Amino acid sequence: MYNLSMKKLLFAFLLLFLLFISTIIFNQENIMKPTTRLLQDYHYDWLEHPLEHGMNIKKCLSKNETPYLLVSQNKSKGLSKRQRLLAKQLGDLKPKAHKGVLVLLHGKNGRKEDLLPVAERYVSLGFSCILIDLPHHGESKVKSVYYGTKKYEQHYVDEVLDDVSKYISIDEPLYMWGMSLGGAFAITNVAHSKHRFKAMVLVATFDRLDVVLKRKSVSIFGGLFGELLYHGLEKSLALFYDFHPSHANSVKIAETITIPLYMVHGKKDKLISYQQGKKLFEAFASKEKEFYLDVEGDHHNILVTGHEFYKESGLFLLGEIK
Repeated sequence: MYNLSMKKLLFAFLLLFLLFISTIIFNQENIMKPTTRLLQDYHYDWLEHPLEHGMNIKKCLSKNETPYLLVSQNKSKGLSKRQRLLAKQLGDLKPKAHKGVLVLLHGKNGRKEDLLPVAERYVSLGFSCILIDLPHHGESKVKSVYYGTKKYEQHYVDEVLDDVSKYISIDEPLYMWGMSLGGAFAITNVAHSKHRFKAMVLVATFDRLDVVLKRKSVSIFGGLFGELLYHGLEKSLALFYDFHPSHANSVKIAETITIPLYMVHGKKDKLISYQQGKKLFEAFASKEKEFYLDVEGDHHNILVTGHEFYKESGLFLLGEIK
């Protein structure tokens, strides 16, 4: 009877251990090799009918095979529905004639085409937009993403700008825009760029990756088990990928950045808390910066709430509001 009980106990322990290891491996692969999102039907609407959206779209591949889109305004069919709405929101606030290059970086599990509706608004303000697939996203052939901690990731945008100079002048003012993971890439690329960026917009961006991962683990699995899983995940990432989540520290980098900054975060964001966004915002050395807390926003709807985000961020980038 005693031996039978011990066998059951050992079996239960082994089962729990295998579950523990499987959970770590699953999350590890999801972190380093996010599921590649395929093109959606609405993407094809922009790609196949760009003039209906008031834009030209050029599909490009850099020397290092980084996929990106170059988007500019085309008024041959007039303003699109979204562009007319933005014009209505601007009202009598007509921005001065402007030329500039705005780099747009998508979030985790996204792809550059997700930002075509975003570019549609900004091109109507005079920007040329560059939409880039982040490592291991979209059509990127890079096998893993290291959250901006690798040297090549820190110069990821510069490499694309070198390529895009074949098509447009990059002597125009440069601006950066990033959402979530794209925000982390935006910060590290601005900090390491050979170019001078004039201003930056960040959407739902985290302060530290380790804080995000630990918070998510605890919220799903509870305090004790969640903590154990996170510490196991840390060790596994270090062993198999030579990656340390604590090194993806946007707060530390933000302390070196002084350019004007506009940040927006959703109060209902459960993936990256708005407190994390506010902590990141406060770390920036920028003298000119603005933080907007969207009470309706969560991590996924932040760009489509009642907040006139494109008007406010666009005017901020253009230096029309202080």
